[in-house]
Amino acid sequence: MVRPVSGSLSGKVNLPCFFSTIPTSAPVVSPNGTVLVSRDYLRIKWTKIEGETESTVLVAQNGVIKIGASYRSRVSVPSHPEDVGDASLTVVRLRASDAGTYRCEVMYGIEDTQDTVNLDVNGVVFHYRASTSRYTLDYGQATRMCQKVGAAIATSDQLKAAYEDGFDHCDAGWIADQTVRYPIIKPRQGCYGNLKGKPGVRTYGLRRATETYDVYCYVDKLHGEVFYAPVTHKMTPAGGRGGVREEERRAWRPPASSTPPGDRAWTAATTDGCPTGSGRHPVAVPRMQCGGGLLGVRTMYRYRNQTGFPDPSKKLGA
Repeated sequence: MVRPVSGSLSGKVNLPCFFSTIPTSAPVVSPNGTVLVSRDYLRIKWTKIEGETESTVLVAQNGVIKIGASYRSRVSVPSHPEDVGDASLTVVRLRASDAGTYRCEVMYGIEDTQDTVNLDVNGVVFHYRASTSRYTLDYGQATRMCQKVGAAIATSDQLKAAYEDGFDHCDAGWIADQTVRYPIIKPRQGCYGNLKGKPGVRTYGLRRATETYDVYCYVDKLHGEVFYAPVTHKMTPAGGRGGVREEERRAWRPPASSTPPGDRAWTAATTDGCPTGSGRHPVAVPRMQCGGGLLGVRTMYRYRNQTGFPDPSKKLGA
């Protein structure tokens, strides 16, 4: 196995794979002694290993390339690998779900070369809102708010990569290019936007910096660990001393969920040094009783218009 490779959400990586270019069969030679063509057969196959199964990423053979559905327009190998012995796989527009173990298999003549490489994808996009109310941040405030929690305002490519992995959030938020967007997997009343009934990232286009919305932030690496505390009884935020809200969002990765099904947990987000006492729960396996069947870190609100955090006397996990 070669050294692990690490990339960032929506970024680009190269998974290395090399093979010998020494011919293993006699070339075809013309009567005047010119080498016409080598008889060596070349086949490159990349797969992703998931448990006991392997799914096809890319197969290149005799100038024909086949690419797995979830990797179309995102993966490639060198155009003439036999010239340099390089069958490395380039992956662009990285998604969190791309993380895992990949196998490279090269058949060249009578030689068969195999190797595996692990890919780690860093970065999480998360929705952020002031605890007071919905849509209260102008562009400058939105940028600073992301910075306050150790993140940066997300780019459109990062939001798109998160959407392609199942991120669905019906709240308009600022993006780095001063546009306002929101990702919708399941179109529904109140969330149609400019795409009507089609799934996709909705956009309001370029907006004046003084307008107010929520914001989508991006953090590249998680420092520390977020876990659901095993408790025998629920508690108020004063008794829970929960983890940080943004850290919980950063830790969320499909397909594992750190909070048991149906359990909500207090978190203690700090934006100005004071705990806000929000209630959230990560959902990686869709369930109607947990966030309406949508993936992501779901937030509990006090009011129907999605404002206000739960009453401090409410008892939850942590």
